[in-house]
Amino acid sequence: MKRIAELRKEKHLNQTGLGLKLNVSQKMISAYESGAHQPSIETLIRMSEIFNVSVDYIIENSDIRMKAERLVKDGLTANEVELLELFNELDEKRQQRAIGIIFALKCL
Repeated sequence: MKRIAELRKEKHLNQTGLGLKLNVSQKMISAYESGAHQPSIETLIRMSEIFNVSVDYIIENSDIRMKAERLVKDGLTANEVELLELFNELDEKRQQRAIGIIFALKCL
């Protein structure tokens, strides 16, 4: 899971430091990052709290870093969150087409 390493580095943590926060060894962090071992649900939840991102982001199921609840709290509706998630799955060309479609719908 390459995102674990990216997030760890963003927080200026080495593998040992993250391991201490998660109560696992440096070798286990290395195994998570290389994909040799999968973190437990509890470990993923703890990582999401440490890095302030969603579990979906950590496991590369989404490119949206924020937890959906936080987006909703920040003033976005559940539909808007879903729209953002779908939009982020599109390549740039399709994103531009989607914007055009939404603009056209707005003008109706």
